[in-house]
Amino acid sequence: MATGQLIRSRFRLGGTPVFLYHGLTGSSAPPCPLRERKYWVSEAQFRDQLALIRRGGRHVVLLRELWNTTEGSKQQNLQVVLTFDDGNSSDYEIAFPLLREIGFQAEFFINTATVGTNGFLSWQQIIEMQRAGMSFQSHSHDHVYLSRLSLGETERQLKLSKQILEGRLGREVEFVALPYGDMSSETVAVAMRTSYRALCTSWSWPARPGTNLVNRVVVYSSTSQRAYSELLAGRPARYATRIAREAALFLPKRALLRFLRPQPAATVQEDLS
Repeated sequence: MATGQLIRSRFRLGGTPVFLYHGLTGSSAPPCPLRERKYWVSEAQFRDQLALIRRGGRHVVLLRELWNTTEGSKQQNLQVVLTFDDGNSSDYEIAFPLLREIGFQAEFFINTATVGTNGFLSWQQIIEMQRAGMSFQSHSHDHVYLSRLSLGETERQLKLSKQILEGRLGREVEFVALPYGDMSSETVAVAMRTSYRALCTSWSWPARPGTNLVNRVVVYSSTSQRAYSELLAGRPARYATRIAREAALFLPKRALLRFLRPQPAATVQEDLS
């Protein structure tokens, strides 16, 4: 190995990049409010990112495989995980064909209350995707701030979602991504009590196997190929910039949530039979 390569390899964060997508869009504007468009990645952008992963010799794995990987192993350093939140219809219409084309798998976090409604995945699409190797995990039942609910309602949200997914798909649901990245010590405790293996965050840092919290790196419409490449390679400067920006946004938001009144319990139910 050349000296320059050796020096560069030393300045790499350990762990595995777990990328978080929300929606993909074709040539038209994404079907969401203007304030949410920063979370929607173009089809061309996503295709280029998949190609970048392949050229880098990375192994795209599912969360269960990452979670069971030996910490610090060569295998871990070559892994990457792709995740999608919210269960938008673009998961099936755009992401799924591109993933199949390149031979990659991904994790999809679903709000079970929205399945089959306008703009979201249907059960038929979810089952087709699962049969093709995609994995489905919980994003709670309703897309609500769980920290504003009572502990009993938070548990209902997490338990109901898990029960519905497992009943529909016939597979264990082991991971949950909390809506809005709204995480507190109470919700972590409830999730562990509800038999989830780990919670997935939206905190930009490489993930470690075997932990209760799985860090994920949000991919924005503004994420350039260079930025994506540096995140993939574990470049500390790129992650440090992300962390600083997220902290500046997150801390005031958490302070505000503490003063808001609790939300009423959600009323959407599901016939588990």
